[in-house]
Amino acid sequence: MKVELIGHLRSVVDGGVIEIKIEGQATVVEVLRMLPENLRDILLNDGKLKPGFLLLLNGSEVRSLKKGMETLVSDEDTLTAIPIIHGG
Repeated sequence: MKVELIGHLRSVVDGGVIEIKIEGQATVVEVLRMLPENLRDILLNDGKLKPGFLLLLNGSEVRSLKKGMETLVSDEDTLTAIPIIHGG
């Protein structure tokens, strides 16, 4: 599975893409728990996506999916993590 990182998240790990091998299926939150610890700590809090981030699964916002973070994913899927920057 490919995890794409956008914006400042790219500098947290070396580059903008992390490859994670999934045997069968896993949930979105299980995949996020497989990320390097420094990135995982930025994105997750008690198994929930922290505020200030948008997470897409194959281009669809995870929060809008019926099962949300419990949505099943496979090795062919792509997760994209996007920081939401507020300002004015």
